[in-house]
Amino acid sequence: MKVNSNVTVVIPCFNDGDFIIEALNSILNQTLKAEKIIIVDDGSDIKTKKNLETIQYENVEVVFQDNKGVCKARNVGIGLAKTEYILNLDADDYFELNFIEKAVEILNDNLNIGVVGCFYKMLKNKKIGNKIIKPLGGSTTNFLAKNNAMNCSMFRKKCWEQASGYDENMYNGYEDWDFWLSILKNGWLMYIIKEPLFIYRVKTISRDSNALENHDTELRNYIFQKHKQIYLDNFESFTNQLLYVNHQLKRSKLKAINSLNYRLGSAILAPLRFLKKHIGILKKVK
Repeated sequence: MKVNSNVTVVIPCFNDGDFIIEALNSILNQTLKAEKIIIVDDGSDIKTKKNLETIQYENVEVVFQDNKGVCKARNVGIGLAKTEYILNLDADDYFELNFIEKAVEILNDNLNIGVVGCFYKMLKNKKIGNKIIKPLGGSTTNFLAKNNAMNCSMFRKKCWEQASGYDENMYNGYEDWDFWLSILKNGWLMYIIKEPLFIYRVKTISRDSNALENHDTELRNYIFQKHKQIYLDNFESFTNQLLYVNHQLKRSKLKAINSLNYRLGSAILAPLRFLKKHIGILKKVK
C-alpha cells in the first residue's frame, strides 16, 4: 500500500551536474517516498543541463530558468508544490535514507513545529568526516547571533507563505538564516532530529564561503534591520550571545597564535638541537 508522505522536495541546481544525481538518488531511495521532486535549474552550464535532461522519473519535474539566484529558484519550486510539506535539498548535498520518514512523523504529531532539521556531517575531498555538527533549532532566540540550522530542512508550506517566501534581495547569501527567522517569529518552533541524517559537501569555492568572506557585515546588517523588533524584544539574550561568540573567537585566535608560536619555535630550535646532538656524539667519539 502506498503511503502518502505529503512531501515535495525542491532542489535548486546551479552548475552542479557532477552531484545532482547523487542528491536525487538520496531522495528517490527514501524509506518514505516524496510525492514530487522539483529540480529548478538556475541557468546552469551546458554540462549540467545535459545531465538534467537525462532524468526520467514519473514524479520528477525539471524546471529551467535564467540565472536569477537560489532564492528565486526555491520560490519557483515551492510555488509549484501541491503538498503540505516541503523539503529543501541543495544539488551538491544529500540525505540519509530515512530522513523524510522521521521528519514527516514529527510534523504530523506536533502542530506547533513548523520546521524539522537534523544533525549533519561534512563531506570534504570525497571523505565524510567523523565530526557531527549539532545545530540547536528551537525558537527565534537561538537565531539571533547566528544561523542555528541547515537550509536543507523540511517545513510546512504555509510557513513559507506566512514568511512571504525566500527574500530574493538576499542574492549574496544568508537567505536561509533570514528565512528561519521569518518563520519562527510567527510562533513556530524548529525541531532538530539528534541524528546525522544529512551530508553537507564542502567545496573550495562555494556560495557560503563567498558570503562569509565578502558579504558578512552587510548581510548581518540586512537581517538585523529586517527583523529589528525580534532583536529589540530579545536584547539581553542577543547581547549575551554576542559576548559568548566574541569570547570564543578570542580563544580560537589565542589558540592559533600559540600553535603558530610553537611551530615557529620548533622550526627555529631544530638546527640547534641537531648541532647539540651531533656535538655530543663527537665528544663521545673523542
